Amino acid sequence: MEAGKAASHELSTGECLAVLGELKTLGTEMVILTGGEPLLRRDIYEIASAASAAGMWVVMGTNGVLVTDAVAARMIDCGVRGVAVSIDSIDAERHDGFRGGRGAFAASVRALEVCRARGLEVLVQTTVMEENYDEVEPLLDLAQRLGAWSFNLYFLVQTGRGETMHELSPARGEAMLRRLVSLQQQYRPMLVRAKCAPHFKRIAYEEGEAGLDSGGCMAGVDYCRITPDGDVTPCPYMTAVAGNVRDAGGFTQVWQESPLLLSLRDTSLLGGRCGACEFRELCGGCRCRSYAHTGDVLAEDPGCTYVPTGVPLDERPLVWSPAARARLERIPIAFIRGKVERGVEAFARRQGAPIVTPELMESAIQGSGRAPAFANGPPREEPSPPLVAESTP
Repeated sequence: MEAGKAASHELSTGECLAVLGELKTLGTEMVILTGGEPLLRRDIYEIASAASAAGMWVVMGTNGVLVTDAVAARMIDCGVRGVAVSIDSIDAERHDGFRGGRGAFAASVRALEVCRARGLEVLVQTTVMEENYDEVEPLLDLAQRLGAWSFNLYFLVQTGRGETMHELSPARGEAMLRRLVSLQQQYRPMLVRAKCAPHFKRIAYEEGEAGLDSGGCMAGVDYCRITPDGDVTPCPYMTAVAGNVRDAGGFTQVWQESPLLLSLRDTSLLGGRCGACEFRELCGGCRCRSYAHTGDVLAEDPGCTYVPTGVPLDERPLVWSPAARARLERIPIAFIRGKVERGVEAFARRQGAPIVTPELMESAIQGSGRAPAFANGPPREEPSPPLVAESTP
């Protein structure tokens, strides 16, 4: 995104708080405060506090420049549970070039260290493109050294400033995703996840590995973006507008009635290879990439190389053991719980297992075995730490 001076028509504090009221009524479970740079808003702590008080998980995406020990402490006081910081190269000069400012790399690393020291869960995010294709493993090493809970690898979509960068070819993207499937095993218990590349799930299925519990395109289905001036778009990287929170009916009407959002929730409308694919429900393709390349949010994902076979995936019924079901229910956020359930069942069918056991879940969920994230968050009916959580901007 291009960012600079605040626009005169940005949402006021009162308007932001009113939208949070709508989100609470709708049952929203997570709010991600990002930008631009969210810490430039003087009311960001008030917004974070209101979202946390309403029972939502609050995550902040920042470039780290303004993060000090005092800022990290204030984040915690306001109920922020995690902080995501982007690092796009292991080379400080190259990262600074990507980010457009000297000292950006040092600031990002410092922010991660400060937040971690304060007890915040930290996430490292990297956008992979031709310019840094060979740096993924060194970046994973850095994230692991910094104590990151998750490493999120975003696959560049050529929108905004990304139009001047070099998106991976479909073949190169496929190769990188296959590397990630093995790397997620190597770097356990840190999560290693692909973003804007939902066919990662298809590859994990083919390889019989973990990773089916996360990923997938959530645009307009599980989440959306609200821009600084109130426009609602299906995802942070898509420019197609579903409506504006200042319209009559507010955010609620946009979310519930927008033809654009409703179309994204109906996988039978997908076109091309995505529409014909046996992985349609599991993957569905990146809707933003389709839109960026064709202008159609329902077109096939041009970043995927897979040719559908027409053979449906195994959908035989599975039995969950009581212990496995109890473990699933400990995940405190419903939409994540649903994704984990679907992913674990797909993994079990791929393995030929008739029963989902805790041991199978341990193999299926790539984040198993690590300290629970956000364990001090608001409990469900019976307080218990989550098994996994997914909360990235």
